[in-house]
Amino acid sequence: MKHLYYLKFYILMGILFVVSCRWESEEEFIDPCNSTITWTPAPADTCFSLPINGLGYVEATTHWPFIYVPYFCPFDAKRFMYWKVYEGVSEININISNLCTGDNHIVTTTNYLNYPQWGTSDWILFGSAFGPLYKVKSNGDSLTALTPLNSVITNYMWINDGNEIYTTWKDGALNHNYILNLNGEIVDTILLSIAWGSYRNSQIAAISTYQNILYIGIANSVDWQFTPLIPLDSGNLISPLNWLDENTLVWSDYDGIHTLNILTSQILTIKTTPCENMRYTSVSAAPDNSGKILTTRLEYIYVKPDSLVEYQRISLIDTQTDQEWILGLE
Repeated sequence: MKHLYYLKFYILMGILFVVSCRWESEEEFIDPCNSTITWTPAPADTCFSLPINGLGYVEATTHWPFIYVPYFCPFDAKRFMYWKVYEGVSEININISNLCTGDNHIVTTTNYLNYPQWGTSDWILFGSAFGPLYKVKSNGDSLTALTPLNSVITNYMWINDGNEIYTTWKDGALNHNYILNLNGEIVDTILLSIAWGSYRNSQIAAISTYQNILYIGIANSVDWQFTPLIPLDSGNLISPLNWLDENTLVWSDYDGIHTLNILTSQILTIKTTPCENMRYTSVSAAPDNSGKILTTRLEYIYVKPDSLVEYQRISLIDTQTDQEWILGLE
């Protein structure tokens, strides 16, 4: 009887172990939003060398459409915009989608695009870095050129709670920094040159030169003084900066996704990309301080032993749990 008791005990413990593992696995793969969009857990990283042809290009087939450069709505953490490009089409769609309902619509299309930005006034800024700056409402209405058609706006960002715009205008070999109102009128000229910026509470997280060295730092939008925080490796391609919360910046570069505490200057790497076959090429942080970020996931996958495919897709990362999901937006 004693042996039978232990046998029953071990069987019961085995069942509980299997069930608990199954529950843990199910919880790990739960759609965080009960969404109509497919959320696929990101696969484990696998490293391999990319085949490069004589011209220096990766020998791979492109998976269409390209879906990339997500940007959270600044006042609704369930909505975000992104770019979508189809094979053989020269135009880029700016789309808006809802993480939970799956609602999706095209805002506008353009031939060239340089990191559109969604403001708290519900205007979306976009340009090409080779021409004028445009604005459009998130529902696609009121498409307007903010600057003259012959202007060349190389850099732009929302400031002052979405009521003004910091811009850099190229004039031959010179650059001029102007503040615009929502009508595109120049209201101020700024000596400080900053780029890849993001505004929060009168502070602009940005890249600028300090004593001839490139830094990530904070620009004050009241007195336009720049406080350098960490030097930047100019050879490492960096995405625009974002505020993860009121004291933390987040960005991506060739080596992964990183955060910076602006009070301590402590850097943490939350996602590493040691393999050349996978990179994160953009980051957008949720406006609700939830620690969630949307990112462009560029990766090469062998779908067959002799068939390498390049994918550009959007994934959502929970920086508090390290979970990552690829969003089905095709």
